[in-house]
Amino acid sequence: MSEMNEIGIAYDFLKNVILSEPLYKTVEFDARWYYSFASFSRMIDHDYCDHCSENSVFEWNYDLSFHDIFCKLAEYNKDSQNPIFRGITEPYRNQPVFIDYLFFCTGCKRIHYYTMMFKGNTVTKIGQYPSFASKEKVELKKYKNLKIVKKYYIELMRSVDAYSQHMGIAAFVYLRRIYEHIVETEYSKLSIEKNEKASFDEKMKAVDKEIHIIPDVLASQKSKIYSVLSKGIHEYDEDECYEMYPVIRNVILFILNRYLAQKDEKKLQEDARKLLASK
Repeated sequence: MSEMNEIGIAYDFLKNVILSEPLYKTVEFDARWYYSFASFSRMIDHDYCDHCSENSVFEWNYDLSFHDIFCKLAEYNKDSQNPIFRGITEPYRNQPVFIDYLFFCTGCKRIHYYTMMFKGNTVTKIGQYPSFASKEKVELKKYKNLKIVKKYYIELMRSVDAYSQHMGIAAFVYLRRIYEHIVETEYSKLSIEKNEKASFDEKMKAVDKEIHIIPDVLASQKSKIYSVLSKGIHEYDEDECYEMYPVIRNVILFILNRYLAQKDEKKLQEDARKLLASK
């Protein structure tokens, strides 16, 4: 791998952990990437600004102290089996290092604040403002008035709260309830002979056969998704549910986006009909 490719991968990794991962999720990385972290001069994020009341560009700019810290961490961690001890790196021996990333809104200078803990070859986000949950909820507001999920919209919000606090089972339960509601609703509409004793797995497959409820890009993983949703809270432990949450969330959002597109298309058709009828 070329040096530029490695720097790019390291950049994407660190940016994702800072901006997209929930609190207290510890992620491993190649300790050699500390040298790459030291070279980053700028990060850009597109996020909602509560002061501007719109999506805005947030920017983090280079801080010389970051370069020095990461170079020292790289020096200490470059050989985990036989670390090189020097006076300058001794404070980093078996100790976590805390670094604050401040992203400024380019419009109003409002700050989005992240605190990261680096230790050995791991990084953990331990603080954030606005909270992970509040940022996610802004993105989910567009689904609030969808008829198919309106009754369960509050549970979509609660799933984000639970996930942000590392409560995997609770987060999974909320998502599963939403998915079950969608499947049951669509199953009741199918023009097929209904089996009153049909299992949830059978209903999922029947619905997916008609409306392709599972994204095409995940077609090869359908059986796994069925298995995960069928077993769900009954067999998975806290960490397994936490790990599976983002996958199931994305499946549900794909489904909701489909309904959202249908709603927008119906509105465009109705607007066109009214306009033509008035002529």
